[in-house]
Amino acid sequence: MSRKTEKQQLRLQQVGSGSEIMNHMNKKMTKKRQKFVEETNAAQNLESVIHQHTLFFDKLIELIPAKFYLPIDEEKPWFQGLSKAEKAAAKKETKENIKKSRRERLDPHKSNASTLDLLKQSLDKEKLNENNNEEGDMKPFTSGSKNPGESVEKKKDAAEASKELKFGHVKLDNEERQGKKKRMSKHKELEKAKRLEEAMKDPEKGEAIAKKQSWKAAMDRASGIKVHDDPKLLQKAIKKDNKRHQKNSQKWKERIDTREQMKAEKQKRRSENIAGRIHQKKMRKIAKREKKLMRPGFEGRKEGFINESSVMPS
Repeated sequence: MSRKTEKQQLRLQQVGSGSEIMNHMNKKMTKKRQKFVEETNAAQNLESVIHQHTLFFDKLIELIPAKFYLPIDEEKPWFQGLSKAEKAAAKKETKENIKKSRRERLDPHKSNASTLDLLKQSLDKEKLNENNNEEGDMKPFTSGSKNPGESVEKKKDAAEASKELKFGHVKLDNEERQGKKKRMSKHKELEKAKRLEEAMKDPEKGEAIAKKQSWKAAMDRASGIKVHDDPKLLQKAIKKDNKRHQKNSQKWKERIDTREQMKAEKQKRRSENIAGRIHQKKMRKIAKREKKLMRPGFEGRKEGFINESSVMPS
C-alpha cells in the first residue's frame, strides 16, 4: 500500500462515522462564510473611512476663503479726463476699498462664499457684460457720454480704425487701373485749360467738347481727383506762387546777408581781441624790463649821467 492510502485510512479512522464527516464539513463551510463576511465588512468599513476623510478635507478646504485661489477680475478705475481733485478722491477711495477687501478676506466669519458661489458670480458677471456689449452694438450712437473714459476709448478706437481706411482713387465705369501719374505743372495746366476754352468756342464741335469735358470733370471729382480747368483760377494760383517764391527768396537773401554780417562782426571782434592781447603782452615785457633797470634805495632810472647836475660849467 502506498503512503497516500495509508494516510486516508488513518484520517477516516480519526474522523469516525459519516455523520462526523458531515459535521466536520459544515464547520469548514461556516468558517469560510464567516471569513468572507468579515472581509466584506472590512471593505465596507474602508469605504466609509475614505468617505469620512474626504468630507473632513472638504470642510478644511471650505474654511479657506475662495478668493485666495480663484482669480477675480477687479475693474480698474478710469482716471483720465478727471480733474486733479476728483482723481485724488477716486484713488483714495480705491485704496480704502482694497484695504477693506483684504481685511474681509482674512476674516473667517465674512468669507462664507464657497467656490461654487464665486464661480457662479463670475459667470453671471461675464454674461451680463456680454449682454451689455451686444446691446451697445445694437444701440445708435449718441452725442453725449456719461463716462469721460468711455469717450476717450471710443476716440482711440476711431483713430485706430481710421488709420486702416484708405481714401484713394475710386474706380468708375470700365476705367483701367494705371500707374501713378506725374502731376502736371500749373503752367502746363493753364495752357491746357486755354486750349480747351478755345476749342469750346468752336461753333461746330464746341458743344460736344463742353459736354464731354463737363462729364469727365464730374467723374474725376467723384473719384477724388482734383480738376484744374478754370484759366482764371490757375492764373491766380500761379501769381500767388510767384509772390510766395519772391517772398521766400527775399527772406533767404536777408538771411544770407545777416549771416555774412554776423560773420564779419565776429571776425572783426576776433582780430581786435588778438591785437589787444599782443599789445598787453608787449606792455608787460616793457614793464618787466623797466623794473629790472630800477635801483632800489637810490634815485631810480635816470636819463644821462648820475653826477650830471654836480658837474660845473667850464
